[in-house]
Amino acid sequence: MRGTILGVHDNRGVLIGEGELRFDFPLTEWRSGGAPYAGQIVDYVEEDGQARAVFAVPGVGASSFNAPASSSRVLGIIGVICLVLSFVIPLIPTIAAFVLGVIGAGQAQQERDDTSLLLARISWIGAVVMLGFGLLIVLGVLALVGTLGLAGVFHGWENF
Repeated sequence: MRGTILGVHDNRGVLIGEGELRFDFPLTEWRSGGAPYAGQIVDYVEEDGQARAVFAVPGVGASSFNAPASSSRVLGIIGVICLVLSFVIPLIPTIAAFVLGVIGAGQAQQERDDTSLLLARISWIGAVVMLGFGLLIVLGVLALVGTLGLAGVFHGWENF
């Protein structure tokens, strides 16, 4: 059956189904990623006056732009912004992207929000890669300076 979620509160959701009938469902019956929200179009099975196996209908009715931004999605977006900023300012935004990504990934897994989880993983994995590249560059510069210094010591600076 098809219906529309009216609201979610106290770990229960309420939807209006075919024939303008209202059905309650526990959030344990929510089978889609993310959290359900008012206005979302869903498919469900009616059983003993309650909705069971409630799924969001992708691409139908209310758009995901109407969905409230979860805290994990906000953390993921800010983490990706910090990651992009780390190309200009190397250290602090990279560390911020890592921390926000790890925290956001944990929250996204609890909320079962795949989009937020992807953003958070991009953030923290990108930060690890950026920190690795930064470390390689610093080690390369130290190796070059050390090599030049040793050449100067062994062969004399005047021949250099």
